[in-house]
Amino acid sequence: MPAQNVMQQAKTLNWAQIDCVFLDMDGTLLDLKYDNYVWNHLVPAAYAEKIGVDVADAQDRLLVHMREIRGTIEFYSFEYWIEFTGADLIEAHWQATHLIDYRPGALNFLRWLKGRGCPAIIATNAHRDSIHVKHTHANICAEVDAVVSSHDFAAPKEDNNFWASLLKAHPYDPARCLFIDDNEPVLDAASQFGIGHLLGITTPDSLRPTRTDLRYPSFDDFTELYQLDAA
Repeated sequence: MPAQNVMQQAKTLNWAQIDCVFLDMDGTLLDLKYDNYVWNHLVPAAYAEKIGVDVADAQDRLLVHMREIRGTIEFYSFEYWIEFTGADLIEAHWQATHLIDYRPGALNFLRWLKGRGCPAIIATNAHRDSIHVKHTHANICAEVDAVVSSHDFAAPKEDNNFWASLLKAHPYDPARCLFIDDNEPVLDAASQFGIGHLLGITTPDSLRPTRTDLRYPSFDDFTELYQLDAA
């Protein structure tokens, strides 16, 4: 779908039909440059030191294994990767907190939702330790009504069981929920479960090129969404 058409579809939300907004955290509310730096540089460097290889070799080994388990709860588990690498993942995350930033318009969007009485719930695959680091730096948990991690349900967002558990914990009509995520397999799972309004993100990582080959209506700056209400 051409990028211009996708952007246009992202601007057709009818807020009168939306009772709740579920939001991904990394790459959606927060700039993915932080996580990409941690996992592509700091973790491989720590892993390389532990096993006595160069960083490039460690990066290759991690990438191969990540591809093998992508989409599983282990892929997002600190405990799993600490056991696999022997590295101090929490310390690696604290080393890069200067890279934690809200994406364009995200913080104001959350406050706009709060002002209009629309619940905003973070639905993330991030481990609770990762959430703690980001909250400590960006106070993100205080800006929403609830934070749900896939680890709470032992099922990633790619799994139908996550969505069943999420809607049991927060019982909104799926057809009247908006979900925003930068991960298309996750959007696929939400669609299959019946989430009625779905949006993607064109530029999850501000240091990487904008994506143009997306299958879902997508946008870059949250201001595009919360100004619609006045239109």
